[in-house]
Amino acid sequence: MFETIKNSFLPSPAQHRRYVITSGDGDSLRRLLRLESLLDRAVLGSLAGGDKARVGTRDMFTIPRARRVHQPFWTAPFTSLVTGVGAVKALSTVPRSRKGEGYKWPNVIVTNGPGTGFVVALVAYILKLLAVVPQDGCKVVYVESWARINSLSLTGKMFYWSGIAEVFGVQHRQLCDKYEGVVYVGEVGAAKGARMG
Repeated sequence: MFETIKNSFLPSPAQHRRYVITSGDGDSLRRLLRLESLLDRAVLGSLAGGDKARVGTRDMFTIPRARRVHQPFWTAPFTSLVTGVGAVKALSTVPRSRKGEGYKWPNVIVTNGPGTGFVVALVAYILKLLAVVPQDGCKVVYVESWARINSLSLTGKMFYWSGIAEVFGVQHRQLCDKYEGVVYVGEVGAAKGARMG
């Protein structure tokens, strides 16, 4: 996801980016800090006077992981509930830098999994069903992993069969032939960068 943001970022002072990272994921935290530093430098370097506000604002929430590697499947519903509580907080907290500006809910949630991303999207879906979130808020975009060529990942299957993503993107055309309604988005993120580099 970080590579996708880096490759498609368009600066806007009205934009707020909220990153949701799972606890214990030091690698994603390091990548996030590098990405935001890169975005700041790229935008500041291209602007006369260096107006940092043009980059928009950002913050980060840490939530518990829905399921750890090798965790028994039967325990996943319990840990997913804890993740869901964290997701409600991450989705409903007004950004400190945007208080009084009308920001309440994310416009779009973009994820490529894993299961924690599904839990965040499911919480957004439930909040919309309960009319807590406006129907035009918290739209979910799921992009299946580039590594999935012939079949969907477990998270991809959960998104596909539940129908909670407004957009379900795949990076290989073969998956469009197998799964109705998915959208071919081409290679995004690290896969695209690897082929270009």
